[in-house]
Amino acid sequence: MRPGNSPGASSATKPINKRLLYAALFLVGFALRFGFVLWRHTYLRAPGSYLPFGAEICQIAKSIVEGRGYSSPFFGGDTGPTSWIAPVYPLLCAGVFRLFGVYSVASAVVLLFLQCLMAAATSIAIYALGARTVGARAGLWAAWIWAVSPIFFRWPVSWIWDFTVTALLVCVVLITAIDVGEKGTLGLWLRMAAIWALIALTNPAPLSVMPFAFLYAACENHKAGKRWMRSLVISCVLFGALVSPWLIRNEAVFGKPVFFRSNYWFEFYLGNYHFSNGVGFSGKHPNNNPKAFKQYAELGELRFVELHKKEALDFVRKYPREFLSLTATRTMWFWDGTPLRYQTNEWWQPWEFWPLSAAGWAGLLFVLTRRPRGWQLFLALLLIYPIPYYLAYPNAKYRHAIEPLLLLLGVYFASVLWGEVTGLFALRRTSQ
Repeated sequence: MRPGNSPGASSATKPINKRLLYAALFLVGFALRFGFVLWRHTYLRAPGSYLPFGAEICQIAKSIVEGRGYSSPFFGGDTGPTSWIAPVYPLLCAGVFRLFGVYSVASAVVLLFLQCLMAAATSIAIYALGARTVGARAGLWAAWIWAVSPIFFRWPVSWIWDFTVTALLVCVVLITAIDVGEKGTLGLWLRMAAIWALIALTNPAPLSVMPFAFLYAACENHKAGKRWMRSLVISCVLFGALVSPWLIRNEAVFGKPVFFRSNYWFEFYLGNYHFSNGVGFSGKHPNNNPKAFKQYAELGELRFVELHKKEALDFVRKYPREFLSLTATRTMWFWDGTPLRYQTNEWWQPWEFWPLSAAGWAGLLFVLTRRPRGWQLFLALLLIYPIPYYLAYPNAKYRHAIEPLLLLLGVYFASVLWGEVTGLFALRRTSQ
């Protein structure tokens, strides 16, 4: 059933002035977030904390500004070239540092300002995605909840990292994939490839869903009788061309291929060792452990990661049942917020975290039964995106990339449920 025929659709409502709506969503969302920054002074570093500056991203930016190139992701000194983090956000921070000062208050204000702009734009993307899929009414409610709800302020106002832009880009690429599936023009295919390239160079984690987006677009074009093979090939070539400079740089610097980021197996190690609790022990991290930093500096990045990859895989082979138990626990914890109990400086407790997950999954069940446009993309994102975190370790910040989708699905669940209940009451009244 298409969204226009579903209880959550807005076919009976008056047409919306989209320009006015988008302006209102953006201005309200931005004003509340940046107002919070100014009110709570989140641009100031608390004693003993590096926040709001994200450690690795801002350390790389500092190295760039100081003329040491894309290097040295940890506190402690110059350790040479790195691919620990994909390049877009460190380069953005480096540009701000160059103009406003390294780790300065002015730089923090500017970067948090930019993140508040990104988060505000996400509310527009949520509405646009909802209008294309589960209905404009659900999209409208979800967009306004995103704009005004403090629970979605957490990352843009207090942590300079790629969480905020990733959430925006995931929404935008889903919108584009749906448009490609519907219209099938070469221009849209190329736009989708370019957005995926930007995601790859910003935060590669959502790339696990990229094949499903291309497959969805190709299948929709095929069903509509549109030619798609040529467009698919050209868009794949464009994606490769856009990401190749970073991959070539990594090959030249490290002497071997590095696929966007080098650090996954070290993160895997942080969550997988004998008697681990599975949430990732920061005490083993080079930023918090002088011994680990010294080892990283002596071995170099790739050898350091390879060493800990071997240790982690040895653990998996030696204690397979323990690894499976940890993975099952992490799968649940990714969604229920339990890792918040092990983290500091978080703004909510698990009981405030898990309802969004529960509502999103309930909405996905309704999507699977009613199958609005793009339902395959919703399913792929919720099933595939979290898998690396199930295997390594979960963290509240990792869910943020899909929180706009969870919110949209949760509102869709509520709207369908409301439609069913009100329809039932109306039927009962007419039968009396």
